[in-house]
Amino acid sequence: MHSYKVQTKDQLFLHVHQWNDTKKPKGTICIVHGLGEHQGRYAHVAKFYSDNGFQVYSYDQRGHGKSEGKRGHTAGIEYNLDDLERVIKTLPQHHLFLYGHSFGGNVLVNFLIKKQPNYLKGAILSAAWMQLAKEPSMVDLSLAKLMNNIYPSFTQNNKLDENDLSVDEQVCIDYTEDPLNHDQISVRLFSDFYPAGKWALDNADKLTVNTLMIHGEDDQIICKTGTEKFALSNSERVSYKIFKNTKHEPHNDLTKDDVFEFTLNWLEETLK
Repeated sequence: MHSYKVQTKDQLFLHVHQWNDTKKPKGTICIVHGLGEHQGRYAHVAKFYSDNGFQVYSYDQRGHGKSEGKRGHTAGIEYNLDDLERVIKTLPQHHLFLYGHSFGGNVLVNFLIKKQPNYLKGAILSAAWMQLAKEPSMVDLSLAKLMNNIYPSFTQNNKLDENDLSVDEQVCIDYTEDPLNHDQISVRLFSDFYPAGKWALDNADKLTVNTLMIHGEDDQIICKTGTEKFALSNSERVSYKIFKNTKHEPHNDLTKDDVFEFTLNWLEETLK
């Protein structure tokens, strides 16, 4: 429908997209995408919520998609949190929900706990990066710490296997053929967000926004245990569901219709 730019505190321009113009919407949803991808991969997600009465926005995070910045790099987690806050200020505030997937879920969960945005109606965390399925070795962590001090913007392959994204083979093929996707992660991004995920797990009780967490049972990228631990640590505010026969991207898997219906029901219940 409409795209515009938001300037960051370090003078980068983020690409924001308004997917529809629903008259008298039930609420507004803003999508925060994952590492290496971009907001365009959520067109079908936006359409579903649009068709069900919500105004939908999304943006390409710094270093991703059509936004500026070195691919896969961030100057630090506080920049990503500030980016999200700046995008939010451009959105309709009535009945506002945020939806973050994977790395976007890490950004969002830290935003929810650190910023305490009680103006939000709710949040959805999809396979949020809090606990990796394969933990890095002590050697890798030590090297990352060293490089973070010397050359924080150094990037390398994120080692993501596209076959771990979805049971649907076409999704995996489309991912590799999409020119806006990339396979880079910087030392600073990893060094900030790896501990930030663990910090969020340890501080789940501080979250005050009504939140739904979803995860694929067969996720080999982000461990579903993180979602379970977080939700059980704050059962007053957080509910969750683990979807069977589903990998890392519930919204892109063969079970996506069930995922969409489940999240829609939660959104509408939250609005009551």
